[in-house]
Amino acid sequence: MEDQPTKDPVTNFENLWNTANEKYSFFEYKGIDWDEVYNIYRPQVNNEMSDYELFDVMASMLNELRDGHVNLTAPFDISRYSFKFNAPENFDFRLVKDNYIGWDYRITGSLINTTFERDSITIGYIYYGSFSQPVQSADIDFVISSLWHTDGIILDMRNNGGGSVNNIYQIGSRFADTERLIYLSYMKTGPGYDDFSEPAEVTMKPGGSYRYTKPVILLTNRGCFSATSFFATAMKAFPQVIQVGDTTGGGLGAPAGFELPNGWGYRFSVSRTLSPDGENWENGVPPDITVWMDPQHELNGIDDIMEKAIEVIGSK
Repeated sequence: MEDQPTKDPVTNFENLWNTANEKYSFFEYKGIDWDEVYNIYRPQVNNEMSDYELFDVMASMLNELRDGHVNLTAPFDISRYSFKFNAPENFDFRLVKDNYIGWDYRITGSLINTTFERDSITIGYIYYGSFSQPVQSADIDFVISSLWHTDGIILDMRNNGGGSVNNIYQIGSRFADTERLIYLSYMKTGPGYDDFSEPAEVTMKPGGSYRYTKPVILLTNRGCFSATSFFATAMKAFPQVIQVGDTTGGGLGAPAGFELPNGWGYRFSVSRTLSPDGENWENGVPPDITVWMDPQHELNGIDDIMEKAIEVIGSK
């Protein structure tokens, strides 16, 4: 049996700082001086402070990691890092429905899907709002089969905040022409900032009853995090998939959970994911074609990102 857990703030603060120091995976990539962070926050901790005060100090310290996969969880609160991006929202689903796909779309499981016409071109449209929503094999097979006749598909994942990585393969395998390397995964293995495992090569191969290998335009914005960034990274391996819009919000590290002596939980990234050619897109996966929505165009019912997707399909 371990010693009786302690609730004193100093011990818990030291435990949190030391665990992150040994196991967090992006200190060097983000240019974070964790020792300097210690020097800022350690003087704010004493054994006479309340749980609420301790939580605020440790949550602020963890937010110095600038990572959406970092949380501190107490019975009374959960900390999270709030991203601030110098970019427009680049998504208005009401505008998409009013001016592109209409309101008579199908909802197949977690997938909104339909077709629309533009200049004698038939375009399929799929919106997937969260990787936390399960995707059944029968659902994605039905959607792909119903869009089989189209000239191209717009796969809209704007504002998808992430979720289960299993759904990456459930959806992505339907657009795979052959098995391809999609990314490299490295696990943190030691206390040094550069102590990582040898890379695990992750591949994706064709799956399901139907595979769509005509043009697929993946739409992203800065509201795309975690599993959506993994998906965008994976889809770059397939030549007919083109990412259009803004850089994703990032989040390519896999988080692990820990517990403090006082019983509070916390998590942070303990891995890093690189593209097959070694690019680290933890801070966001760049699009193949960058497009922002013009506010004036938006007022006039025009989604510039959708327009570019339509143009690309027409050019193919």
